[in-house]
Amino acid sequence: MLTTARSWDPLYGRLEMTPFESDLIALPEVQRLRYVRMCNINSLLVSGASEISRFEHTLGVMHLTKCWVAAHGIPESEGRDLIAAAALHDMQTGPFGHSMQYVLEDNTTPDDFVHEDIAHGRRSDYHQNTLASSSFSGKPFSAHSLLGKRMESVAAIIRGEGQYGPLISGTMDLDNIDNVVRLAFHVGVATDADRTIPLRLAQVLNASGGELVLPVSATDSVIRWQAIRTRLYSLLLNDWAEFSAKGMLTKAIEIAIKHDLIGADCWLMTDGAFLDFLDAKGLGEAQETRELVRRLRRGDLYDPIAIMESPDIDAYAAVSGAEAKKSIELELTRKSKGRGVRPLVHFILDKGKTERAIKVRLAESSESIVIGHSSSRLLCGLFVSHSRLNELDRERLLQLFSDVLREHGIGNAIPIPDPMGESPTDSQLSLL
Repeated sequence: MLTTARSWDPLYGRLEMTPFESDLIALPEVQRLRYVRMCNINSLLVSGASEISRFEHTLGVMHLTKCWVAAHGIPESEGRDLIAAAALHDMQTGPFGHSMQYVLEDNTTPDDFVHEDIAHGRRSDYHQNTLASSSFSGKPFSAHSLLGKRMESVAAIIRGEGQYGPLISGTMDLDNIDNVVRLAFHVGVATDADRTIPLRLAQVLNASGGELVLPVSATDSVIRWQAIRTRLYSLLLNDWAEFSAKGMLTKAIEIAIKHDLIGADCWLMTDGAFLDFLDAKGLGEAQETRELVRRLRRGDLYDPIAIMESPDIDAYAAVSGAEAKKSIELELTRKSKGRGVRPLVHFILDKGKTERAIKVRLAESSESIVIGHSSSRLLCGLFVSHSRLNELDRERLLQLFSDVLREHGIGNAIPIPDPMGESPTDSQLSLL
């Protein structure tokens, strides 16, 4: 019998949905996620990550949550709230995932950004103050109408609150368990056997008193998940094209904010609509926004001079804002003595991204342990608008960048090796 209440998932195979679950994924808030990528940029050279949607991930998280509810015998009303939280956990993700979020957080905007707080979102411009004016493709947002009074309970779970909050918003929750394995599988840094890790963890993962609880037998799955995460994020954070594209998109957004072209309400846009918007609005004093967006679209990225890492993460707040980066770029232009250099600098704070320590309580002994450790580094990228510099000029510019970083409290910065390796054979052998 044909039915619309099923889907096919690359990790989990056939997924079946109840009428309630079908209603959840039919919400315009959720359908919008079909046009918002999981990654923070449309990857040029890590091509497996370029087109995976937040919608695909949402279906996966909802499935893991259903498995968890069934395995733990959760009452139906509580189970429905948890499944609804899984379906809606990404509804406030802006275009290009966290790229827009980070800019709004690092620069002054009319409204605060609270990605996980959908109740806050309803009261701010993230839902444009009234549900009537919030819509996608002509259909008003309707999660509040579907869930009624249960919306507050669902929002609390998404914020990580209460008994079930850590399962959706924690250091290793059903959301990021699926996120990591799904992206890694598409990118090609997870094996076919790794597809079972999310389901294995969903069966045994628990939360009590705000802590994750796991049996000893599940620690090997956690360690493998951490290893997959490290390899995946090494590509997503350290690849020069990923870094350059993120820097270009970030700068385009920063210029648009400076000229009051965008605000927090732009979260409603999809990836494509957001680029169209920036292209159309990038006129006059904001024309660099249009140039950056058009170069991004045709893959004409700024050329890499260096990507460096430093342990001085406390300097991130001082250098990550638009004005601070512009000051560094002007300083580099001045010190390069008019060699036609138009630099772009970009900083990424890797605090628990590439590597993440997981604190769990062992079910058998109630002993609390920490598995692994968390990365703590500041990534510093320097790029130029064209690749016509000779090797000597590149070396001089790299030295200038190192000097400027030290002046801003960023010392011990060392170049990062190519995460794809030096040869096809080397990189393929190191993947798994």
